[in-house]
Amino acid sequence: MFLESFLQDVRVGLRVLFKEKSFCFLAVLVLGLGIGGATTQFTVINGFVLRGFSFPHPEQLMSVGLIDPQASAQNNNFGLGNIPTAQDYEDLRAGQQSFAQMAAYLSGSTINVSYKNNPQRYTGAYVTEDLFKIVGVSPMMGRDFTADDNKPGAAKVAILSHEIWRRDFNGDPNLVGQSVRINGKAATIIGVMPPNFKFPVSDELWVPYYNEYPLRPRGELVLGASNPAPAVMGRLKPGVSLDQVNAEFVSLARRLAQDNPKTNQSLVSASVQPLLHSMIGPQFRQTLWGMLGAVILVLLIACVNVMNMQFGRAALRAKEVAIRGALGATRWRIVRQMLTESFVVAVFGALVGVVLTYWAVDMFVRATNALPFPLPYWVQFKIDEPVLVFTVVITLVATLASGLIPALLSSRGNAAEIMKEGGRGNSSRLVNVVTRVLVVGQIALTAALLIAATLQIKSIQNQLKLAYGYDESAIYTARIALMEGAYPTQDSRREFFLRAVRALRANPQFDSAAMSSRFRMTFDGQGQYEVDGQNYLTDHDRPRGNFESVSDNYFTTLGLKILEGRDFTIDDADAKQPVVIVNASFARKYYGHESPIGKRIRIFNPGQPQAWRTIVGVVPDTLMQGPFDQQTETAGFYMPLLGAEPAPQFCTIIVRPRSGQRAETLGPALSKAVAEIDSNLPTYFAGTPARLHNEILGANRITATLFGIFGAVAFILSAVGLYGVMSFSVNQRTQEFGIRMALGADARRIFRMVMKQGAWQLIIGLVLGAGGAALLLGVLAAAALQNILFKVNALDPFIYFAVAGMLTLVAAASCFVPARRATRVDPIVALRYE
Repeated sequence: MFLESFLQDVRVGLRVLFKEKSFCFLAVLVLGLGIGGATTQFTVINGFVLRGFSFPHPEQLMSVGLIDPQASAQNNNFGLGNIPTAQDYEDLRAGQQSFAQMAAYLSGSTINVSYKNNPQRYTGAYVTEDLFKIVGVSPMMGRDFTADDNKPGAAKVAILSHEIWRRDFNGDPNLVGQSVRINGKAATIIGVMPPNFKFPVSDELWVPYYNEYPLRPRGELVLGASNPAPAVMGRLKPGVSLDQVNAEFVSLARRLAQDNPKTNQSLVSASVQPLLHSMIGPQFRQTLWGMLGAVILVLLIACVNVMNMQFGRAALRAKEVAIRGALGATRWRIVRQMLTESFVVAVFGALVGVVLTYWAVDMFVRATNALPFPLPYWVQFKIDEPVLVFTVVITLVATLASGLIPALLSSRGNAAEIMKEGGRGNSSRLVNVVTRVLVVGQIALTAALLIAATLQIKSIQNQLKLAYGYDESAIYTARIALMEGAYPTQDSRREFFLRAVRALRANPQFDSAAMSSRFRMTFDGQGQYEVDGQNYLTDHDRPRGNFESVSDNYFTTLGLKILEGRDFTIDDADAKQPVVIVNASFARKYYGHESPIGKRIRIFNPGQPQAWRTIVGVVPDTLMQGPFDQQTETAGFYMPLLGAEPAPQFCTIIVRPRSGQRAETLGPALSKAVAEIDSNLPTYFAGTPARLHNEILGANRITATLFGIFGAVAFILSAVGLYGVMSFSVNQRTQEFGIRMALGADARRIFRMVMKQGAWQLIIGLVLGAGGAALLLGVLAAAALQNILFKVNALDPFIYFAVAGMLTLVAAASCFVPARRATRVDPIVALRYE
């Protein structure tokens, strides 16, 4: 019975909407934009956060990290913690009872493979033997790693991903057991993983961890990319809760701190979190949910727009509703019919929204596929069952949000009054109040959304416009990795560095050449240091700063001049006399107008105190901390790379072109020059720093674009909504304006009345929206935003006033046309039926 009645309401609703084509088109379009935006963003969140891993019982997979309660959020990996050394992992694994199995891994690492004299660099993972067993995935060909494979000195083995087995090894079914060279050593392929498996992130092959990086004692200082500190994961035993495992690991952390006071004294807490959370990261997860909140606001604004249009329809259909009531229709029956019409509109809007979602998701996938760093392989954007359920839910919400109040208010009218020919208008005072309140709410939501979107866009623009302190387009760089198989000793790596810089500087293609430890010319080391003569009561009193290992001629190659003292020389070595060059900010901070030359500093290493380094030079400031770190100060220093102790495994080669050449054309020449030094050494991450910096910020650029779209849609919807309500108000007050003009009111006064109504709505909306945004962004979420907004004040008055100014202009434009129309009311016509 109900279904039959509902279908009848749908048929009537379709006939009514077919007659009101303009309303139907606009309402469907507006709701389609709102529903499409919300569904698209939910698809992204579902891909990153909700769907998760496809492994058995993924809720049991956890990450493990040690926490320093007195350190900053950034130094504690934003609450996820760190594992400083593999020895910490071994001690935690030996002492714990909550995990059935644990594993350590280094994901996204460089693995050099040479097969049939073709050297290639892959992104792979160094893993302990239980990693694949923990996730419950076995090789489709060959075998898994064993404990014997994961020992130092064991025969080197590797497991390939299905993708590179098909692409680079031609899908050879007999590949298992064949020999290759991995990191300069003979190795055997022992397995191939199933298709679409690249765990933990987007790794292409896997090598046993301890076979490549044997356990080292605590306290050794290994800087930057050469530090093999692992990430740690485990699978909980059935029945063990998150609180229980966290309590156990906090106890274990305290025990390690007591047993190893020099290295672990401050690491007295621990964090065990779902593995998915650690891989997505708290900052990115907060940004995703913030974007969903933004599009929900857009959907609410769309619903308010449709609601206002519904009030306009209700005024025009007042007599129709009155006749239905007079013929016996109950108020509930009338409300149900009008809600059904709203539901039909919302369904059509949902269909438009789903179409827009397919288009938007396809565009988003193309944009993310173009990023230099691939997304985790398990992140897939699909319009699947959860997404469709979400779409159904927000469609029902849109139905109620846009149609319930107009239906209730329209059905409560007095039939006898409405049927009269005269009257002061077809709309009750309550309807006028409600529409005005809705406009205030719409302005408030739009203001809050525009403020949040502008803050995020400005944050990303700050990252994109960072000045690195040198011409990023004037040099060319490429990364190399000297793995222990080919370069097993410190001396062999130093000898390579010396040969390389001499050969590159003798190459006629290059004007100058140098080396740096900086990754993609963007990131490098940072940590605590000591200044000779300064007193430090506790470890936390020591300042944190940036440091970088560079060769001689580095500053000249970047186009920088030594401000004081000298550059490094090819003979500077830590074993002879440790030296250091500081930047201008460092010299200014600690020595003021006094010369820093001859003063001493050193990196702080509680486990094994370092030798003091003598300052031999001062150089201009460059951006050492990269485009994501706004907490570390600009003071920094440089150490000699060619004579470093220990010699680094990874370095970036930097070359400057001859006069008349463009730096971006040097790629083939640099690859050829490196091949002439070592034919089995591939180069990777090649390009000018300008290109590399641009690629690293690609994801941020996508985020800024999305926030810009959300803000623009909200701005347009708000303008349309305000114009519609003002037009509706003027139409309903036509008789009032006619009476006022008949009694002597001039056009200017009528114009001011209409504009004043819009002004009050604007002011109240702006106060509520800006005040709410300030309370949320500046107070309630201030701590979280410190890690999301880059060098942006969440209470920046310029942004708040700019948003207020934009909304004021659009409100003035939206009110102007209805106000002008009100001044042209003919009193005779307006009062004809009075």
